[in-house]
Amino acid sequence: MTSPALVLDFGGPVLLTPFELVADEPGTPAYGLLHQRGPLATAEHPDPVWEDLQAGLITERAYWAARAEQWHESGGHDPDIRAMIAHLYDPPRPELVREQARTLVRDAHAAGLRVGILTNDLRAFHSDAWIDKIEIVGDVDVVVDGSVEGHLKPAPRLYELLAERLGVGYEDMVFLDDQTTNIRGAEALGITSVWFDVTDPDRSYAEVRKLLGLPSEVPGG
Repeated sequence: MTSPALVLDFGGPVLLTPFELVADEPGTPAYGLLHQRGPLATAEHPDPVWEDLQAGLITERAYWAARAEQWHESGGHDPDIRAMIAHLYDPPRPELVREQARTLVRDAHAAGLRVGILTNDLRAFHSDAWIDKIEIVGDVDVVVDGSVEGHLKPAPRLYELLAERLGVGYEDMVFLDDQTTNIRGAEALGITSVWFDVTDPDRSYAEVRKLLGLPSEVPGG
C-alpha cells in the first residue's frame, strides 16, 4: 500500500494571504482594497468579485488583475499583479509563512510521507530571488507551478503532473487549497481534499493531519 502524500497549495495554506498582510498598512491603497475582502469579507463589507471566483465564474488571475488595476487607480504603482504583490511581500521574510505549515511539512517528512506544493502562480507573482529565500519551497519534494507548466488549477493536467512527479496515485493524495474551484477539480479526480479556511487555519490543518494519520499539533510546540 502506498503511503499518502501531502499536497499544499502555496498562497493561503502556506503563505499568508494579501488580505491578512494589509492589516499592517491602514491608510494605504492596498488596505482600502483588500482589508476585510476575499475570504475575510463580511456581510457588512461583502466582496462579490471574490464570490464570483469561488463560484468558478472568473479565474483567480482575473480577480487579482482587477484588484491590481484598482490599486493603481487609487494611488498604487504600476497596474499589474506582480507590482502589487511585490509591494506586499517584499522583502521575503520568515513571518510570511504560516508556522503551522512548516510544522506540518516537517511532521509529514518525519513520518516518511512525500510532500508537494501545487500552485498556479508562484513564478507569475514572485521573482526567482524571492522564491529562493522562502525556505519552505526548498523543503518539499516537488513543486508544480501552473505558471511554468502552462496549465492552471483546476485543469486536470496540473494534478496529473503532480501525481507523476510525486510518484503516487490520486487516491493517495491529501490536498489542501483555499480555492473551492481547485478543490472541486481535485475531488473530480478522486483526490481527498480539504478546503483551507483562512479564518480558522488550525481547524484546516487538523483535518489534514487526521487524514494523513499524523498526530495533532501541540499548541506552542
